[in-house]
Formats: sequence, structure tokens, C-alpha cells
Amino acid sequence: MTWSYPLMVSSILTALLFVIRILLKYTGSPIPATSLIGYSVLEILLILIALMLPSAVLSRDLTERTIGSFTGTGPLLLAFFSGIPVMLITTALYNFSAWIILRVGSKMLFPIFFCHPDSSATLVKILEIMSDTVIPAAGASFFFFGLLWSRFRSKERFVGYIIIAGAYMLFSMNPVSAVGLFITGWWCSFLRTKTGNIAGPFLCLIASRLSEFLFTGTLSKVDILSIQTYSDIDPVYFYSSLPAAFMGVILISFFMKSLDSFHDSYVDEEEETELDTSIPSFDKGINLTIIVSGTVFLVIWILMCKGVHL
Repeated sequence: MTWSYPLMVSSILTALLFVIRILLKYTGSPIPATSLIGYSVLEILLILIALMLPSAVLSRDLTERTIGSFTGTGPLLLAFFSGIPVMLITTALYNFSAWIILRVGSKMLFPIFFCHPDSSATLVKILEIMSDTVIPAAGASFFFFGLLWSRFRSKERFVGYIIIAGAYMLFSMNPVSAVGLFITGWWCSFLRTKTGNIAGPFLCLIASRLSEFLFTGTLSKVDILSIQTYSDIDPVYFYSSLPAAFMGVILISFFMKSLDSFHDSYVDEEEETELDTSIPSFDKGINLTIIVSGTVFLVIWILMCKGVHL
């Protein structure tokens, strides 16, 4: 199985959920798709159908390679704490992207699936975190940083990181977060290699979300639902985002060096070379399946930018 085949399957299933999301506008459903309940149901369905299902089916003979192996608590702790600088960088990029989109296009581009909870109750927050972080992190770790990652040879991992990060970004269908999601996908692909299992990316994504609470009142994302023009964005967002991004890059370089040292100490190059023989080369994945995947995601993003889901 080439790396492009899982992408094709996932893209088609994603398109199916996209159509369902659009059709909900015309059904007169008592639960709006942008309410917390509606968002949670749709997001969970998306993860289960477009990520979990193809991962479970396509990895039947690749389970060990997909999930990886336990290499110790140390690298997992590093992966977890690396979620903090990831949050710093992605939050800064989110704020800059929101400003650029409004400055260039004069209107905000909303993601396919989103909600705006009107309550700060504990149960509401738990449901929000489960639906927008925990379950998506599990699905992404299993599919992108598990199954898809396993379809690249060790000597082709750099280009693999780029493809996985790009696919992760496209699947998220969130224009404002696009740049940050690409960087997150690249870093989680790196973590998958260095930690040896999908738990590393999963813990990073969880920590990235939870660390937002550590910086409440200091660093926060622009509320795209409450602004109409770029001038509505308070300058304080930029004053906090610039140093946050700088600090995030420094911390990421530290975690990268530490994980590199750990990986070099345990990796068995002969074993990796032997596993590479069972994986099709990168060029084998450049075929009709990747054209179908690209076309599907291109259509989805064009329609999303036109606001057909609103």
C-alpha cells in the first residue's frame, strides 16, 4: 500500500461529511451545527468515519508498524511538554493569519466545523475539549502519524513530514489555523519518528490545548466571531504573539535536540533498513489516487472559502 491510497480513502469520506454538514442547513434541525452539541456530534463523526475507520481497516496487517512500540517514559514526557511551544507558535500564527485574511480579503474565512460555547461551565469545557482536542488528537495520531507515517521509508521521511503536515492541514479545513496546523503536523511527524510510537504526537496535541489555560489573560486567540474588519483586532494580540512565537521557536529547538539524541541512542539502522524493503518507494504513491485526493480537498477548500457551509 502506497502513502497516497489512505489519503484518497480519507478525502472521499471527508467529502461525505462535508456534504452532510452543508445539507444540515436545509433540514431544519433543532440542534444547529454551530452549537456545542451539533459541533461535537459532527466532529466526532468526522474523526470516526474519515480517520479511525480507514486506519482500522487499512492497518490490519500493519498494526505494529502503525502504532509503534514503547521506548520509555522520557521521550513521551518530552513530547508532552513540547506541546507548550507548539501552542505558543500556533496561537501567534493564528492571530497574524486572522489579521492578514481580513486585511487582504475583507471578510473572515470560517472553518467547516466550529462552535462558540456561550457558557464557561466545567461540563461544557470538558465536552469542548473532548470534541475539539482529545478525540481529534486520537484520530490524527492513528491516521496521519501512524498509518500514513508508516508508508514512508526511513530515508524519505523528510518529504513524508511535508506530505503528512499538508494532509493534516487540509483535513482540518480551517483557513485561519492553516499555517499553524501545517507546523503542528510537521512537528508531530517528527515526534512519531523520535518517540517511536503514536503516543508522542497524541500527548503533544493534548498538551498544546491544555497549555492555553496556562496563558489565560496573557496570550489568547483572536475571536473571529466577534470581529468584522482587521482594525477590530486589538494591538495587544500582536504584542503578545511576537515574543510568544520567538520563545516557542527556542523551546522547539531544545526539544528537537533532546529527542534527536534519544533517537540516535536507541535506533537500529539495520532493522529500519529491513522494514524499508516492505514499503513502496515514494514515487509509487504519485498516481491517480493522489490526484483524486488533491481534487477532493481543493473543491472542499474552494467551497469553504466561498462560505457555502454558513
